Amino acid sequence: MTPSLHRLLAGYLPINLIQAGAALGLVVIFSRLLDPAEYGRYALVATAVLWAQSLLFFWLQTSVTRFHEHSRDRNELPRLLATVYSSALGLAVVLGLAGLLLARHVGDHAPLILAGLAALLPRALLVISLESHRAAHRVRRYSLLEGLQYLLALALGTLFVTRLDWGASGPLLGLGLANLIVLLLDTPFLIRQLIGARPAWVELRNLARYGLPLTLSFTLGLVTANSDRFFIGWLMDEQAVGVYAVAYALADRPLSILFSWTGAAAVPLAFSALNEGGTAAARAVMATTARSLILIALPGALGLALVATPLAAVMVGEEFRAATTHIVPWVAVAGLLNGIMSHYTAHAFLITQHTQLLMLTTGLAALANVLLNLLLIPHWGLDGAIAATLAAYALGVVARVLLMRKRFPIPLVPVDLGKGLLACGGMAAVLLAVHWPLDGWGLLGAIGTGMLSYALAAVALDVSGARQFLIARWQRWRS
Repeated sequence: MTPSLHRLLAGYLPINLIQAGAALGLVVIFSRLLDPAEYGRYALVATAVLWAQSLLFFWLQTSVTRFHEHSRDRNELPRLLATVYSSALGLAVVLGLAGLLLARHVGDHAPLILAGLAALLPRALLVISLESHRAAHRVRRYSLLEGLQYLLALALGTLFVTRLDWGASGPLLGLGLANLIVLLLDTPFLIRQLIGARPAWVELRNLARYGLPLTLSFTLGLVTANSDRFFIGWLMDEQAVGVYAVAYALADRPLSILFSWTGAAAVPLAFSALNEGGTAAARAVMATTARSLILIALPGALGLALVATPLAAVMVGEEFRAATTHIVPWVAVAGLLNGIMSHYTAHAFLITQHTQLLMLTTGLAALANVLLNLLLIPHWGLDGAIAATLAAYALGVVARVLLMRKRFPIPLVPVDLGKGLLACGGMAAVLLAVHWPLDGWGLLGAIGTGMLSYALAAVALDVSGARQFLIARWQRWRS
């Protein structure tokens, strides 16, 4: 029996809280331990690692998500997993050898190249395992493994920077060792799934046909999200990259986690609904997803923008604060658009397997971002990078909605959106009426007041059925 979206969201809540805490902890700790130039070098290598992981391995992990239930129903799941893991291991070996050869020819940058390689290889294999757990709705196992990885990566990275003085390489090596430990912990479970299974190389064609367009689309999405760091480094300097990356992470990571939280539950649920009830059932899941995002992500983005000043004063090192205060509100808007583009409108393309069209829209946004970065950064500096990102995401969202208008209309739920905007307006009025102290108590007060005022407004207006949900829960508890 397919679980409900609300049940899956509740199941994934703990891991998303851990992810949010670890992401903020990374910014808090490393913006104090690393100077802007070191943080800039770390951000550039971490971005390159993410791009390489996407380009080489994303088609395998997304194929596991898409075909897991279908293969399980046909008793072919072990063969699917054996095929995917064998392919991933082969790619990892090739990538590892290429990375070692590159490190021999880059001189002073060799430690960063090797640290990036150490971060990439175990993560690429672990993500496939995590996707298998997520597709099977093994929420507890997924959450335990991913949560342990986040906490270990933060602790080990901090240890490597403070005790061993490894600078920008420290966070990357901490990430790599954490992923390796968690991967080894999950290996016995994996082996039990693969006993007696052999790879079916003929199936790689089907996996590639579905997954490679998604890989290119996802990688182009990373170009839209992260290419500004490389342009800032080229057209400005590494110190500017570090300042920008800290501010961007502080606003974008919490929103990305909110959207990923919903997507982690919604995508497998939509595929299950499609198998059981057809496109109408899948669209119903998307509509529920849209309402959940309005209830959660919309106030999250506005709240980040409104508390930017106390947030910067408390969360980042002194060298990063002025830029963070200025950049965070705009990145919050960009994060909202990115989440809608990547974790909502993209679902329609995945459900209908129009992956080539998904790639087209992502490529359009990436091209716009690259051209605008080249045009605007020389004149506006970091503000130019922000403007380029905002314009690219807005273009991508509009293009996806228009392309799917006749093929699989994306639910827009305007009534719920209007209520959500009204509730957010009430929260903004309350937060702007108070001058919050620039310390921890001021930040906690602003966050708590914002959450309370939005919750009251959301219940009063019944945003996304919030009031009806609470009434139903209350009646169930009473009975």
